[in-house]
Amino acid sequence: MGSIARASAWVGAVACIVLMALVVANVILRFTWKSIPGTLDVTESLMLVITVMMLAYTQIKRGHVKVEFFTNFLPAKPRQGLGLFTLILALGFTTFLTWQSWRVALLALRIQDASGTPPFIPFYPAKLILAIGISILCLQLIFDVWQETAKLFRRRTGETLAASSENR
Repeated sequence: MGSIARASAWVGAVACIVLMALVVANVILRFTWKSIPGTLDVTESLMLVITVMMLAYTQIKRGHVKVEFFTNFLPAKPRQGLGLFTLILALGFTTFLTWQSWRVALLALRIQDASGTPPFIPFYPAKLILAIGISILCLQLIFDVWQETAKLFRRRTGETLAASSENR
């Protein structure tokens, strides 16, 4: 799963470079000749690509915002259980988001959704990338829930085995 998330992060990084080049070129051309048509629509789509393609990699690195003020005072097991609960909530929300983003993306593809002004930049590729990025995050969250569940029960099983061997 990590390689898929890393590949999607690279897609986001390349989109960031393209976005920067497009904005710089548009600014320079605006003052010297004429701005690039459709820059606003393309920039909006590229910002979406940058954001959603980085989500799964950020989850791997545990880079999403966490408020640990109260959980730092908890013992290790309840803190780990609360972390698992939070991951399950995130997975539920992300699953719903995945489902809805695919519905929107497929509708946009079917109607060939595009901007309303010339040069009529298509929006459906960005909506498909949104669905793909959220799906990758959903898969990463499934993997994380699986790992955290195994870790939580492995510790309990290990402690139970250690306690039973001491009683012998």
